[in-house]
Amino acid sequence: MAQTFVGQRIPRKEDARLLRGRGRFTGDIKLPRALEAAVLRSPFAHAAITSIDTSEAKRLDGVVDILTAADLRGGVLPFSRPFYAKVHPAVLEDTGLELRPYHAQLLAEEKVFRVGEPVALVLATDRYVAEDALELIQVDYEPLEVVVDPERALEADAPIIHPEFGDNIHARFRSARGDVEGTLENAPHVLRQRYHVHRNVGVPMETRGTVAEFDEGRNELMMWSANQRPHLLRTYLSEMLSLPEESIRVVCPDMGGSFGGGIYNEEILIGYAAKRMGRPVKWIEDRQENLLNTRHSRDQIHDVEVAYDESGRILAFKDRFLVDTGSYNPFTITLSFNTAAHLRGEFKIDTYDIEAINVVTNKLQTTPLRGAGRPEAAFVIDRAVDSIARELNLDAVEVRRINLIPGDEMPYDMGMLYRDGQPMVYDSGNYPEQLDQILEMADYEGLLKWQKEEKANGRHVGIGVSAYVEGSGYGPHEGASVRIGATGRVIVHSGSNPHGQAHETTLSQVCADSLGVHVDTVSVRAGDTSLIQHGGGTFASRSAVTAGSAVMMATQKLRKKVDEIAAAMLEVSADDIEVDDGRWFPSGAPDSSVTLKEIAAAASPGTGIALPEGLEPGLEAQSYFVPPTVTFSSGSHLVVTEVDAETGFVRILKYFVVDECGRMLNPMVVDGQIMGAVAHGVGNALLEEVVYNEDGQPLTGTFMDYLMPTSAEVPSIEIGHQEYLSPLNPLGAKGCGEGGTVSAAPAIANSIVDAMLPLRIELNETPVTPERVRRAILDATAAGASDR
Repeated sequence: MAQTFVGQRIPRKEDARLLRGRGRFTGDIKLPRALEAAVLRSPFAHAAITSIDTSEAKRLDGVVDILTAADLRGGVLPFSRPFYAKVHPAVLEDTGLELRPYHAQLLAEEKVFRVGEPVALVLATDRYVAEDALELIQVDYEPLEVVVDPERALEADAPIIHPEFGDNIHARFRSARGDVEGTLENAPHVLRQRYHVHRNVGVPMETRGTVAEFDEGRNELMMWSANQRPHLLRTYLSEMLSLPEESIRVVCPDMGGSFGGGIYNEEILIGYAAKRMGRPVKWIEDRQENLLNTRHSRDQIHDVEVAYDESGRILAFKDRFLVDTGSYNPFTITLSFNTAAHLRGEFKIDTYDIEAINVVTNKLQTTPLRGAGRPEAAFVIDRAVDSIARELNLDAVEVRRINLIPGDEMPYDMGMLYRDGQPMVYDSGNYPEQLDQILEMADYEGLLKWQKEEKANGRHVGIGVSAYVEGSGYGPHEGASVRIGATGRVIVHSGSNPHGQAHETTLSQVCADSLGVHVDTVSVRAGDTSLIQHGGGTFASRSAVTAGSAVMMATQKLRKKVDEIAAAMLEVSADDIEVDDGRWFPSGAPDSSVTLKEIAAAASPGTGIALPEGLEPGLEAQSYFVPPTVTFSSGSHLVVTEVDAETGFVRILKYFVVDECGRMLNPMVVDGQIMGAVAHGVGNALLEEVVYNEDGQPLTGTFMDYLMPTSAEVPSIEIGHQEYLSPLNPLGAKGCGEGGTVSAAPAIANSIVDAMLPLRIELNETPVTPERVRRAILDATAAGASDR
């Protein structure tokens, strides 16, 4: 081909629709006779339900029905398995994993376990009536003792939230290699620190929403939902509503973001309500529901010991950490294992001991959120490395360098299993080169000189560095089909649905190159279980790797058939066929060609044209890509900040990123992903924190209290790239969706610590709010802590 599209900055196809307000979101779905739903939620964090009286609410004009737990019996099953139900047997054996059963209520019956837990579902002719009816439902609660602190939850006299567990631990595992205790005992130096990454919430532009319609005559359920995994949602609807999967169609229309998630109570309840009522039912979440009930994450406490020598080289690493899972643990060890697997980052640390404990509390359950356990890991290891440098009075960059895995030792086996049961091997990359690249981008030597001058003038300016690795392209599979229509237009069906990642553009690029056509002739459709039988979805930085590879494989399969038909039409061997911009011709004879439209016509059944022997009519192919394991992307961040020592306020002056995600399908899209992720990371670093009081009442239920980053906080970002192809998929791609978030908090925290030198402050929890910065300054000043 004269032109290739993969690797080019092709403008996003979807923007023409979305930026002009022509997208179609779940809230835009309007069906005749549809009922609107509203959810009654518990005002208590832990309480027994002694009675529920819906009689007065049912008398309200416009209320059609009100469902409680009693109405679900016999019609819908409760959640009985987590979203990642299977743990690989090798992981079980290697880590000694202890895992308790998972049971979660759709509607609370005897007890509530958190503020906001659903208690009843009102169905009315409009949402206003449904909201009014919520106030008329009488529920008698008998408050029970609440536990919101995971450390308190582990104490012998703590109230046991789920008595069937016997304690408040839902999962525990340990991964260890080498003589950690002996190394700690004999090491020249040992750093002992506690790190606390507080709770965040994912805040997409669009809140959750679900619309369902049931056809009783056909026994078919149709659902539209703002969900990133339509095929998984179909499976849960099938299991819990006792419907065959073939009778359920789930469509995920345009989505205004997602930031993790899973399958939610409301999706199952709305599906059941539509089936029960024989009418369409619609539920759209309001923003307060979103902040209090949807996507909480992080919330980890780490107690770390690091042995190191005079040069700053890490000799052994030990970490015992708690993950506050909230009232339930729907993702089992996803978050805790992600953290454990990424704790050593880009560093060569072969002697380690990591123990993780998932603790149940009376808070909202935690779920994967951009980074999914990796931001916590990066904060721990990069703050530890920075602290080691301060203890030794060394340049933090040089301490990082001495601990990096050398480029000539890649691929590098990290000595543990990944969550999929495969050996955890960094498959490609060059971390020292990455560090050098970002130092050159930022003019590190020039920054050091500038910093010295500015500090002499009384400014508190600092430089912070962090790096990350990310296991990306997670399985178990992804599917794609590619079809050529009668006009020669190419249609791609993907099992991976977008919510901002530009699938329509990047998958078109992959297909266009593999088939030999212009990218504008390719259309991509996704987010619909009727398009392809099996689909994984969009999460875990997997779409370029898994969906891209599936599209490439399906297109290559189709290309072979197209070449054979074109060769028959031109009366040459298929080996002699060339293609350029959608025209197939004999080698060296471009004037004698056939178009894709002509080939599609020849391939149609009943045309009278004899197809090559063994070929079926039609032009369509399907493939599923099953990754052998994850592929590791990586990146480095360098941040320059200024601290107002009197107020604790922090201003980001400069931000640099070097990202390595294998082959970039579209560098513009990659840059956009990085910028969005960094903005998210800045919020996590400086602003965002979900706060509960001792009674389990959330105190951050509006944007007045839960602070989001704006253009005032997020700086311009300078981005550089490395490209080390992954050997684990045909595209050589790696994930790029989450890394920008992972390293933001440790880089910013390190820069703040550096800004305050020679005063030695400690910043070992996020977010690094002005109050925490100011307190650290006051504590260090009172203790007389300063560098020699």
